[in-house]
Amino acid sequence: MQKKLNTAQQETLFASECKLINLRYEYQGYTGTEIWAIVSELSEKELFEKYPDVISRYTPFVLLSIEQGKVIDESYRNTHKYEMRCKRTYDLYDYKDGIAECFHKELITPFVDSFEQEELDKAARKLEKERIKMIKKVRKALAMLQPIQRERLLKNIIRGLSSREIAKEEGVNYSSVDKSIAAAKKNFKKFYENL
Repeated sequence: MQKKLNTAQQETLFASECKLINLRYEYQGYTGTEIWAIVSELSEKELFEKYPDVISRYTPFVLLSIEQGKVIDESYRNTHKYEMRCKRTYDLYDYKDGIAECFHKELITPFVDSFEQEELDKAARKLEKERIKMIKKVRKALAMLQPIQRERLLKNIIRGLSSREIAKEEGVNYSSVDKSIAAAKKNFKKFYENL
């Protein structure tokens, strides 16, 4: 009676005696129910008896003989040789086939439409003018606020301080700071819209 092997021993023996092929990986468009092909000289029954823990992971599978496995390996070698031969015979400087750009990125010159570029430049200049105009408007509206309101509003918005923190810093009651900030926001909005 043969002693039952543990899973690690089964995996080691399975890897030495069998070869796995993932059919969906190797053959694009494959739609069969079997995901794996196992190349082995053992029969399906012998595989289940010898490697029960390992073989259950690959079920359902296609069983291939050693000769079929050799044919598949030969096919892989021939495909690899063909790909390498093609790579060696590319004309790196042939401008007609588009291959030169793969090897020489400096040959690619981006197309710049001068009319489109001019439109983009105009839009950028317009945005910059609007931004400068808005900044001037904000500065004028801030200048129109009472000094204490302006100072508290800037502390609140720019420095991110709460009304309690501002009150603690100034040594006053926080409710007066809160009212001052609310009034500053209301006045700023009114001044900004009327400019």
